[in-house]
Amino acid sequence: MSSTSSVSDTIAVMKATQKYLYQFACPILMLFGTIGCILNLIIFTEKALRKNPCSIYFIAYNMANFLYIYSSLLALTLSVGYSIDVSIYNLIVCRLRIYTVSLFNTLSPFYLILASVDRVFITSSNALIRQRSTCRFAYLCIIIGTLFWALFHSHALIASNIKQIAPSSFLCYFQQGNVSLQ
Repeated sequence: MSSTSSVSDTIAVMKATQKYLYQFACPILMLFGTIGCILNLIIFTEKALRKNPCSIYFIAYNMANFLYIYSSLLALTLSVGYSIDVSIYNLIVCRLRIYTVSLFNTLSPFYLILASVDRVFITSSNALIRQRSTCRFAYLCIIIGTLFWALFHSHALIASNIKQIAPSSFLCYFQQGNVSLQ
């Protein structure tokens, strides 16, 4: 009997620790992330750097990170730390939350990859490849890539649902596998 109570005590301590971490550590992480994104945006939007294609990619990267912080970390902080989860009561919010989190989680590294490819272009010994490193090409890659990934993740707007897992407990989840429209 004592092992059952010690296991339940351990689970209770772990749940309380998780709740306090989300209440106190996540807002601090969000603050530092927000400050970092804003400072990076201030630096990369300087007139001299705006003409550099790599800076354009970093501006897009920081905007995606900023939006990711507030679409995922804020929702997790409210849900786990304060038991406030609008997405389990409203299907539209549930679907938008899953969509935005998956989209910005993909866009952030995508923009870093574009910046890396731009650096490969600019350091190439071939003049034709170096000519690909332009602001116009950077904007084009960002727009086309963002549209592609937005469409790629659009199934989350259809395949997300709210499920009742207990009498008073609901879960916003992404339904994997074949999805049929009913």
